[in-house]
Parts: sequence; structure tokens; C-alpha cells
Amino acid sequence: MNSNEDINGLLARHFAHEGLTPRQQSLLESWIKANEGEYVRLKKLMSASAATPDPAMFDAGAAWRKVEPRLRGSLWSGMRHKAMLIVSVAAALLLIVVLALPYLSGGRGSDMVQYANNGAAEQHILLPDSSEVVLYPEATLAYTGKSADKMRLARLKGKAFFKVKKQHGASFKVETDMMNVLVMGTSFLVDASHEENAGVYVKTGRVKVTTGRESVVIEKNEKAELIDGRLRTGVIGSPAARFGTDDADVSLVFSNEPLVKVVAEIENHTGIRIDLGSGLDDNFITTRIDGADGDEIAKELAFVCGCRYKTLAAGKHYMLYK
Repeated sequence: MNSNEDINGLLARHFAHEGLTPRQQSLLESWIKANEGEYVRLKKLMSASAATPDPAMFDAGAAWRKVEPRLRGSLWSGMRHKAMLIVSVAAALLLIVVLALPYLSGGRGSDMVQYANNGAAEQHILLPDSSEVVLYPEATLAYTGKSADKMRLARLKGKAFFKVKKQHGASFKVETDMMNVLVMGTSFLVDASHEENAGVYVKTGRVKVTTGRESVVIEKNEKAELIDGRLRTGVIGSPAARFGTDDADVSLVFSNEPLVKVVAEIENHTGIRIDLGSGLDDNFITTRIDGADGDEIAKELAFVCGCRYKTLAAGKHYMLYK
């Protein structure tokens, strides 16, 4: 963590239930572990603010005046204007959720939290239980950690990727109109965008997928797809293409390896395709690839093989040539 301002921003987004990237979540969890007492105090203060009886009458200035003395001397000192803005935004979000719940909960109870992605890009969401969700465009998600059977429950319409935080004795269930997914702690993609080809794709761990008449258990890099009303299982052909790639997860080392093998391995781990021009098939190279930046990978390969490269599709498809 480079500065107090960075952790302040992550804490503010965390308490407002805004999405964090996996890297940001890791940094936040490291800070919480090292500053557990400070985090507990902040959590109590934010919980007290969230319990305000009438969100519509929320006074951000008064709330700040109440909280400021307790924070004086801590890492939030000197951040008055930024914190007031964060508190105001959090209050506005709280008001929107409170007003929307009676219309959106669908009879599941007042503890249901609603999310919707009406934009054109993916949205990263941090659920109240610290599970991470990537909500795809036009998808909606309703979540509660207090279902009747003490299960964490997510109701999905559309497509979303889940990275579930393990909780002892608390299963996590995703419901869609076509199928349900039960899991204890793993990461997986649920695509219920189209009824005729809905599917579940597991990145890590193990899940149980059920429909009205059958159920299957699938594990890492396996899939279950609903085809003609029946669940069909199989192996995911290209996990990187299906899930995308976190740059921090990629580190490949090659020692005097054929260039043909190198580009095949890169595509398998990152989903980035690199074509070879005439005369390059017999090249052997030694190099290390860290991260999944397509431009940087193409530059590195061009350098070590003494050739040139061109971009066919930025971040996805390149060609090496003499």
C-alpha cells in the first residue's frame, strides 16, 4: 500500500459495498489483518451511521462532526473533505437501496440487497460476506445472507462470475430461472442470459448444479450446460478465454523452447493469440513472461526472436514476422 490515501479510498468503497478488484481486495484484507482494532472501530462507526432511522433526513455534516473526534490522529486525519463526500455518497446509496427494496425484493424479505448493471461494461461487486462478483451488462443480482435455511442466497438474472468467500457452516447458493448452483467456496461463472444455452463454468473448487429433474457435480475447468432441457457436462476447452485472466496470475518461463510451443502456452494461459509468419517455426527462445499484457508479450517475443510484430486485435491477437 503506497499511502494512507489509498487505504482510505478502499475502506470507503468497502463500507459503501462498492466493487473492488481482486488486487484491491487483497490489499484491503492485508491492512485489516494488520490493523484489526482500527477496522473494528471504523466498522462500528459505519454500522451506527447505516442504522439511521430516516435515510432521507441524513445530514452528512452532522455525521462527520460526530465521527471526526474519534478519528483524530488516525490514518483518516487530514481527509475531512474527501470523507464528507464519501459519507454523502454512501448515504445517497443507502437511501436508493432502502426505497427500492419494497419493489425489488420479490417477497424474499427486507434483508435482500439488489444490484443491477445497466451499463455496457462489466461491474465488480463486493457482497456483504466479502464474496466477489463480476456482473455482466444487463444482469441483475439479489443477495441475502439471511435466508430461511441459513444459506447465503444470490438470485441471478443474466451472467455473472462469482468468487465465493468461504464461511464455516454457511453454504452459498445461486438461483436462476433454469438451474441452481450450490457451493461452499470456489470461483465459477454462471451464464443464464439465454434459456436455450444456460451454463455453469468452474474456475476453481467444486459445485453442484441442479435443475428440476437432475443434478451434477463439476470441478475445476469443467462445465455443465443446459442443452435441450438436459444437463450436459464436459471440460472447458479454453479457460482463459472463458474467464479472462488476472495479470498477477501469469508467470511463464521458457528455456530454449520452440517458438511454436511458446505461443501455444501463452494462448492457453492468457487467451492471447500470436500467429507466426513464414520462417519463424524453427526458432528456439529463452525468456520469461510475467503478466497478461498482449502488447508487452508481443514486444518481448519479437525482441528475443529478432523479428517484428503487428497488432491484429489489441490485447487479443498479434502476429510475429520477419
